[in-house]
Amino acid sequence: MLIELKFKNFRSFNNEVTLSMVASSDKSSPNNLFTKDSFSKRKLLCSAVIYGPNASGKTNIIEAVNFIDNFVNNSAERKPDTEIEFRQFLLADNPNNKPSEFEVSFIDQEDNRYQYGFHLDNKKVIKEWLVAYPKGLPQTWFEREHLGSLGSKPKYYFGRNLKGKNNQISELTRPDVLFLTNAAKLNHKQLSNVYTWFKDSLRVLNGQDMTPFFFNFTASRAKKDPKIFNKITQFLQIADLGISGFDIHEKIYTEKDFSDDFPAEIKKQFINQKHLEVSLRHNYGENKEVYFPLEEESSGTQNLFALSGPLIDVLENGWVLFVDELDSSLHPLMTRFIVELFHNPKINTKGAQLIFNTHDTTLMDCCIFRRDQIWFVEKDNKGCSHLYSLLEYSPRKNEALAKGYLIGRYGAIPFFGEPQWGNMENAEKQ
Repeated sequence: MLIELKFKNFRSFNNEVTLSMVASSDKSSPNNLFTKDSFSKRKLLCSAVIYGPNASGKTNIIEAVNFIDNFVNNSAERKPDTEIEFRQFLLADNPNNKPSEFEVSFIDQEDNRYQYGFHLDNKKVIKEWLVAYPKGLPQTWFEREHLGSLGSKPKYYFGRNLKGKNNQISELTRPDVLFLTNAAKLNHKQLSNVYTWFKDSLRVLNGQDMTPFFFNFTASRAKKDPKIFNKITQFLQIADLGISGFDIHEKIYTEKDFSDDFPAEIKKQFINQKHLEVSLRHNYGENKEVYFPLEEESSGTQNLFALSGPLIDVLENGWVLFVDELDSSLHPLMTRFIVELFHNPKINTKGAQLIFNTHDTTLMDCCIFRRDQIWFVEKDNKGCSHLYSLLEYSPRKNEALAKGYLIGRYGAIPFFGEPQWGNMENAEKQ
């Protein structure tokens, strides 16, 4: 479960950003909350939604989580002497030589609480630390600092509660690799448990690549596990899309499946490879049915099928799911239905969390979200994005939030100028 996300100097965000999933003292919507013993029984939010105009930086919050997740999972696999690929804040008066900063506070599947973070530039990890909270008391397990040149040695501190071959692993950790990642790869028992939270419990769906990748993920999960197949079937049925079921077929492509002018590079990726094809079943008339290939369905239906696998996994296991543009091609009531799955204690029994961005103001409703679940992003006149909570405006409990947002009461809306097309035409005539 996510407690708090912090980052700084990343993409359109220059100053420190804090997204907190800690609930306020608000007593409304108790189903939107859960408690954890390891967090002193304080309440955490089941979901959070982020609003803002186009190009304000909403997606960059998802990208920050995606970068953290990928770097923790894969930094040990990087090729030596290659730059760490990420974007710092670019709209600075001087070249931006400051490190970027990332920190995540979370509770793992065994109810252990951790605070993990790192600073880095394009060449090396500058700082890295891990604090554990057994019985609510902080214990620094390790700290790493590398302030000198790339060829110098970093300084490490290991707390007495971190067992294992810490010094040996530090000697084997390159400047551009996280100690946490390398320790997990070298089977460090305590740190492998922390690493596993990033590997398994933190999921990110990027709006641009969600459908192709997670279509295969969902189809593969359904083919291997009959229970998942049945749950996806039920999910599609109750979504009121006219779908009564689906079938999955495995196909191996050959040269005959491609036209002569099909791009050769793309063809190589498919020939002699197993590919899963999905057909959705629709009933009509009396006891009649017809199958349509998934690619012939609407983009909303395709997105929903792709999303169903990760959603079921996250809800079943109590994981954290970040989604860029959850409402993409979906009806507002469908988006609302997905959100309410996380607010239903009969379905969300393990404290799964959903964090997403959207333009759908029909969700900005006190019947769906508490005030501490709604966040906004907007840019200042220097092009720097800022994240802030609806709580900063202290709205009344029964306030019409969507109306207030659209008239600019909480900021984070676009402002449009008037086109000068008529003046342009007159100037051309002159």
